[in-house]
Order: sequence, then C-alpha cells, then structure tokens
Amino acid sequence: MLKKLNRIEPAYKDYLWGGKQLEKYYNKTDSGLDIIAESWELSTHPDGQSRIENENLLEYVKKHPEVLGTACAISDIPILIKYIDARQDLSIQVHPDDEYARRVEHDNGKTEMWYIIDAAPEACLYLGVNQKMSKEEFRKHIEDNTVCEVLNKVHVKAGECYLIRSGTIHAIAAGCMIIEIQERSNVTYRVYDFDRRDKNGSLRPLHIDKALEVANLEPVSIDSKADKLLHEDSSYKEELLKKTEYFEVHDFKVKNTAGFNVDSHSFCTAMLIRGNAVISCDSESLQLKQGESVFIPAGSGAVTVKGVCELITAEL
Repeated sequence: MLKKLNRIEPAYKDYLWGGKQLEKYYNKTDSGLDIIAESWELSTHPDGQSRIENENLLEYVKKHPEVLGTACAISDIPILIKYIDARQDLSIQVHPDDEYARRVEHDNGKTEMWYIIDAAPEACLYLGVNQKMSKEEFRKHIEDNTVCEVLNKVHVKAGECYLIRSGTIHAIAAGCMIIEIQERSNVTYRVYDFDRRDKNGSLRPLHIDKALEVANLEPVSIDSKADKLLHEDSSYKEELLKKTEYFEVHDFKVKNTAGFNVDSHSFCTAMLIRGNAVISCDSESLQLKQGESVFIPAGSGAVTVKGVCELITAEL
C-alpha cells in the first residue's frame, strides 16, 4: 500500500542572484549551499530532481504511474514547482511555447504562475512590453541598454498572483519571495542581464536571436487577483488562484481547520508557505513546518489541514 502523504526533499539551485531567506525562514537548511536562489519542490526534470521517502521522484512515478491520475497523459509529472528568493534582479528573459521548445530544445515550453509570498517595499516584476514594437526596435533597446524602459514595471505585494504565458518577456526583481508553478521545463532565453558577471568573472550568455523568435512584442493584460473565491468561513478561506491547461492552483488561508479532496483526476502537491500545520489523510498524518511540501497521490481522498497557516495546492 502506497503512502498518501509523502514529504518532499527538494533540489536546490545557487544562482548568483539568490539569497538566504529560504534557509532562514523556510526550513531549507540541508542544501549545503552558501545561497539558495531556488528550491525545486516538485521536479522530475533532468536539471534538478526532487525526492520523496528517500527515493528519486521520477523513479517513484515510473514504478507507480497510478499516482499521477487520469489527467496525466504521460508517465511523468508535467509540472515543476519551486520557491524563488530574489536577492538581486533576475535577468530579463523569455520562455518559448511548447511547439518551439520541443522542436528546437527537446524540452517543454514554459507557461508559469507566480504567487508572491513576501515582497520588500519597492519590489517589482517586469511583465511584457509597454508598447507594441518590431523585433528590430526591441533589439535596438537591448543594444542600447534601455530594454527596461519599454517593459511594464509592476510593483507587487504579498498575496498577489500573476500568470505569465510563454512568449511574455519578464523578470523577477530584487526583494521578491515567490512560489512558482510552471510547465516542467528549464528553457530560458536571456535578453538582458545588467552586465553582471558570474563567480568566474565571465558575463553570462544571452540568447537574443532565439528570444526574438519567440517573444510577444505586444502589450499583455496584467491581473494580480485570484480567479475565484471558492469558500470562506470562520475556519478557512479557499481561492482558486489560476486554472490553465497545464495546472490548477488553490490557496488556503487556514484559521483552524480546512479540507480538500484529491480524486482520481490528478495528484496534488501541497506547499505550506506560512505557519505550521498538521496534514492528515485517512490514518496518516504529517507535522509540517513553513516551507515544507507534500506529494499526495491521485485518488487519496479527503485531506485535512489543522493549524494557523497558509497552504498552496497544485494539481493538473
């Protein structure tokens, strides 16, 4: 009998723009890194694979494909979930769509959702261009170091969520703590990197030609609100943050007890982003600290969360 509640061991990334917040506040104390830029909570991608119950997550789902659910068309997990701690600005970048990525990079495209867990007073995001322009015009802005002037600069605060479709030029700026739910992909085309140098003193590579092939150079609508309020009473509040063809994300703000159901349609990943909680399913229970995540197989049934906390769930 497979366990219904599986604590996840993430994979870590020490990109130069990362910080110390994940170790200090989110219980990421086992990385062995000086800084943690990203904690890949749920990942079977070759560039970073998480583990459950001391087993590689990809090997686990290959052995037990039934845990994925009927919505999963492949015997693998098609999404990737990560914490991001931006101590510095990330590069201005863009991700291709599925067709381009699979043809050119042999990987998936990347549509993603960001939920702002915390933000410094002046923290912001760059989301899409602020005026329609040609590829030649945008290339000139890159060459002139004026690319940020033609992007939407959006000031952010905790509790907001943003959907970033593939092709949207974007960046996370310094001071943002984010949880990201995305297609399982690691294809990023850097457009501009503020002339930063890596630990070896070298400029990081840009991918301008490919970026211009896939970029949407028309303004996009920007919406920071949840899609729908699903439940609110004295025990908890549940919101549907975003639902796309790739993933569905819910936010639970729990005052004492909350519940949700994991049916045969999809597995569920639950991330405790604030507070402490006990999560239970049938006779199983886990004590969770802030920053810990749980993989729940499809068909596990009713799940209960007790505590004063905030929980993000993601499924197909």
